[in-house]
Amino acid sequence: MRLWVFRRSAFFLLLLTVICYFLTPALAHVPVFGGEGKSPETAIRIEDPTKSRVLYGQLDYEDLRYYSFKMEKGERIVLGITVPVEQGDQGFIPNLILIGPGLANEGKIPERLEVPEGSGAKVLSHSLPESPVYEGFTPSAFYSPARLDMKAPESGTYYAAVGAVQEAGDVKEKDLQEREIPREGNYGIILGYRETFTLKEWISIPLSQIKIYRWEGQSLFLIFTPLALTLAAGFLAIFFRRETVSRFSPARISGVLAGLFFLGTGASYIFQMLFSLSKSSYSPEIFITLVLILASIGLGVTAMALSLKDENYGTGSARKRLYFFGLGIAGLLFWAGLFIGSLLAFEAALLPWKRKK
Repeated sequence: MRLWVFRRSAFFLLLLTVICYFLTPALAHVPVFGGEGKSPETAIRIEDPTKSRVLYGQLDYEDLRYYSFKMEKGERIVLGITVPVEQGDQGFIPNLILIGPGLANEGKIPERLEVPEGSGAKVLSHSLPESPVYEGFTPSAFYSPARLDMKAPESGTYYAAVGAVQEAGDVKEKDLQEREIPREGNYGIILGYRETFTLKEWISIPLSQIKIYRWEGQSLFLIFTPLALTLAAGFLAIFFRRETVSRFSPARISGVLAGLFFLGTGASYIFQMLFSLSKSSYSPEIFITLVLILASIGLGVTAMALSLKDENYGTGSARKRLYFFGLGIAGLLFWAGLFIGSLLAFEAALLPWKRKK
């Protein structure tokens, strides 16, 4: 393959990077998992409530979960809730309640809700939308039954509380069975509006994607099947050919594996996109997923082409090492290869390309 092909590939990846840079501030959320927060005193504290994030958790039907954050008077409060599609279809639609100074009591407040002195509680009205929402970065689908966008009436500590049942604490086991409401379910609280990522948050997105798929109810087998099939197909097509394997150097092996992991991520994106669209309606965010798919496949094809090319070109050269170093960085930026692909690309940039005789 000629040099101009690699230059075009580099330009293509640069273009995708620019596209993602401009799309991310408008559409992405930082995923956050874990925490207890079963009372206002032990509430999960959110340091920067203006930063957009989704706080994932699980509730039993008798539970309440509290999140606390401080706001100044007049600051914007953006709050919402999401539930997995299957659980929403089964009737699991948790309450979302905003508690804070200057708020008047609104809605049917659960009896077990703890409201600090001097605060009011606003129960957000909610209903199951006609269609789930498609999210392009994960990609995934979910219901978003409630959302609030308002200014803080007073300065002080506010709480977002989520409860698993709609009634005021009077749903009995018999009611749950008759109405076939799940005893427990997953939820996600959307908080904030300012779309920013730290480098650690951005790079760790692949791990968060796996957690989100688990939150949706997918098994690990289903999540990793597209990647596993891609790796298996690659091994069958390349590594079982003795005449090819016999001339593989350590760097070439790492490069091929990096390419397969990048391609496997592209296959996973395609699978998750189709799986999510089967449960939701069309959304412009499909374009975001397509960018990630093209980026992963482009990285994979480039890594494979570089690795399988005749070693007479650039054997052990700084140029080829630089290509793989760039592929490793691009893999981290585009969440391709589940970290492993990038590590293998960096390894290909460091190991010898000439096979020892």
